[in-house]
Amino acid sequence: PDASNQPHVQVALRRQKAGKRDGVAAGETVPYIICVKQGESEQASGKGIAERAYHLDEVVGDIVPDLQYYLAQQIHPVVSRLCAPIESTSAGQIADCLGLDASRFHAQTVRDNASAREDALLGGGCSLDDEDRYKLCEPLMLQCPKCVERFEFKG
Repeated sequence: PDASNQPHVQVALRRQKAGKRDGVAAGETVPYIICVKQGESEQASGKGIAERAYHLDEVVGDIVPDLQYYLAQQIHPVVSRLCAPIESTSAGQIADCLGLDASRFHAQTVRDNASAREDALLGGGCSLDDEDRYKLCEPLMLQCPKCVERFEFKG
């Protein structure tokens, strides 16, 4: 792998050049955060991720965390996966709610919809009603803590 494309390597090299001793040796953990200059977007900076990686000690003045990067790369994917089972939600809609450009996530929505169609065609069990799907299962029996009566839980 090319060291110029690896954020942790770039941060370690900068720290080593500045005479720092922690986080510069091979195998050490190098903490970093992706940043931009205040008022500048990731596109406007024209820099790649490795060039925008800074050690926490370096985040001063007009260098600020790139919130758009973290929303798009860290938050959006997780929220999208969590909300995927919820009908009428889409990756674009979630992006919009996070203040991101929803059009960047349209392809993901189309791909996810195509995948869902394939799953529906392949998953024969999906077309079964609950009675057929669970016919071999024992019913869930609960017990009232007060009267100790047992009853079948219907859902």
